[in-house]
Amino acid sequence: MITDWPVDSGVPRVATVRILAVLTLALFACGHVSAQVTASGAIGGTVKDKNQAVISNASVTVTNKATGSSRTTTTNDNGEYKVDLLPAGTYDVKVSASGFGDVAAENVEVLVGKTNSFSVTMNPGMQTANVTITAGETELINKEKTDVSLNITPRDVQDLPLNGRDLGNLAYLAPGAKPVDSYDPTKRRISVFGINGSSGRNVNVTVNGIDNKDNTVGGPVMQFPLEAIQEFVISTARFSAVNGRSEGAAVNVVTKSGASQFHGSGFYFWRDKALNASEVSPSNQSIKTKPPFNRKQWGGSIGGPLDLPRFGEGGPTHYKAKKTFFFFAIERQNEATSIPVASDALSELILVQSLGARPAAVLPTPYKDWRINARIDHTFNSKHSIFASYNDQSNIGLNDQSGQRNDLSEGNFTKNRLLLGNITLNSALSSNVVNAATVGYQYWNNLIDTETLVPFFSFPSTISFGTNVNVPQQSYQSKYQFKDDLSINHGSHTFKTGFDYLWEPKLGGFFKFNPTLELDFVALPSVILGNPATYPLGFSTRGAVGGMTIAIGDPYFNLPGGAKMFGVYFQDDWKATRKLSLNLGLRWDKDFNLIGSKAQGQSRTYLALKAINNPAAASLPKDDSLDFSPRVGFAWDLTGKGKQVMRGGYGLYYGQTFLNIPLFMIQQINPTIFATVFSIASGDLVPGTGIQLSNWR
Repeated sequence: MITDWPVDSGVPRVATVRILAVLTLALFACGHVSAQVTASGAIGGTVKDKNQAVISNASVTVTNKATGSSRTTTTNDNGEYKVDLLPAGTYDVKVSASGFGDVAAENVEVLVGKTNSFSVTMNPGMQTANVTITAGETELINKEKTDVSLNITPRDVQDLPLNGRDLGNLAYLAPGAKPVDSYDPTKRRISVFGINGSSGRNVNVTVNGIDNKDNTVGGPVMQFPLEAIQEFVISTARFSAVNGRSEGAAVNVVTKSGASQFHGSGFYFWRDKALNASEVSPSNQSIKTKPPFNRKQWGGSIGGPLDLPRFGEGGPTHYKAKKTFFFFAIERQNEATSIPVASDALSELILVQSLGARPAAVLPTPYKDWRINARIDHTFNSKHSIFASYNDQSNIGLNDQSGQRNDLSEGNFTKNRLLLGNITLNSALSSNVVNAATVGYQYWNNLIDTETLVPFFSFPSTISFGTNVNVPQQSYQSKYQFKDDLSINHGSHTFKTGFDYLWEPKLGGFFKFNPTLELDFVALPSVILGNPATYPLGFSTRGAVGGMTIAIGDPYFNLPGGAKMFGVYFQDDWKATRKLSLNLGLRWDKDFNLIGSKAQGQSRTYLALKAINNPAAASLPKDDSLDFSPRVGFAWDLTGKGKQVMRGGYGLYYGQTFLNIPLFMIQQINPTIFATVFSIASGDLVPGTGIQLSNWR
């Protein structure tokens, strides 16, 4: 049970299967979840007269202050209204009813995945009452929220300092979230956060409703210009049936749109080692150094009305109706950082330059990144509007696979190219029925490689040089997404239903280890060169090499036939009484071929086990078809005054299988298997020589 009081208090961490309350009531009805269609919000409330009697059939019009688009609905018999699937932003609200003066409110803010509760009291007569709401003004306690989440508002995005300008850093503010170490080489430059003790792989991120998830290792893949981010919401527990494909957290991001007035921004940030404090050597306090460091970040944004050309004779040359708006943002990062090499490792590497080592006191790790966002919004009429968004990121970095005990020859380069786009059509089919249809595309290609192909030499104390044993490797994926969300307001119920279909025709890559011959020496270079009696021929002395390894074969793990993901949901947000909000949601998801179903029957291991009638080969794993996810919750205003609210809920959530799990099984269907050809020690024979390694030189 969680009880909210109007004081600052922490939110407890919860388990993967969220159980905020175990009540018989919650098993049959669930609490109102804010309108969490992934890229929108809502405004709702009650209209009453000065005697607190409800007013039915009152007209409520909400108008987007940026674009001028508006939606109108009417209150039901209980005086309640709700305008759903609204783009995030600031709105003016006007309420009219026969026999009462109009009520007009300005600056009512709509946040992603949240219903702004805005109730109105009307006075008899014809005089209009004007209400001005301060930006960011909100209820101290939300009386209808049942999930554990945090809205990162436009003011947060604009005002909070971010080292690196990665919006993922703002996710650390959410309950249950914390920064975690990178779990994959492709995530070295991304702010990785875990939820409720997890590694961060099980976080599902969408941008304007489009999937931004890495299906190879999990987590997000793309970063965006911070100037392009309108806001986002991160739900860490008990999130609604709208969100699926994650048992960790749901992060829904919305990009900025243009407005009826031109607006823009510009920035330049610079850091240099001259501004940093000196690092003191632990072994000698008198030694102070400042490793090379320089970071430049610049960019900006511009948005406004887009006057389309008018063709034909006579009249103006452009349409001036201000129905089309544009927004563009760009961000550049140029970073010159480095890894200091440990002094003992540097001393040893200097001694093996004759073998090909390229020692350096510091290993440069420069990084250059471009991020671009463009968006166009168009309003056809009061019922239909559309927007298209395009995001592009490309970057290159050096030596991000290096450490403090190797040289320049063991370096690498990392390249990324990422695309994400969507087209969304919003339609008000009636005053109480709204639909949002979205088509999207996502692409990612990551390559980690080296320009140096030479043998790899290793020595005790993890000192090494030569071609990095973890390169080359590549990951790529492309996705097409089709989704539709329908919202119906009927009396005290808000029904939501929709589907989400992803087709991923391209998912795979390759992974090599030990791509060149690895030679493991039994002693440090200083020991070998400093003991001529033991090592009369130096590094060529018999027995100086204690191990030898190499791997070859076909390293690709392309998923045969690609993958498909489908989800469908239904939920009912029910205002059961003035004090009690209930919600009932059910979602069903199915992943097709993410476990490599089409490759399993061709796996060499499976075929070998089947040939000898091993019980392990009696059947093959199948795609799960029983991923039904009930979502239950409630919000109970104990006094009816919004001072104390009791919330509870239950949810069942399913994660996804990442390609890293069936990766080596998929490699087994290749014409040749990528594998270690030999890995020998001193007593083994060197292939092709008939000589034991202990006698080889």
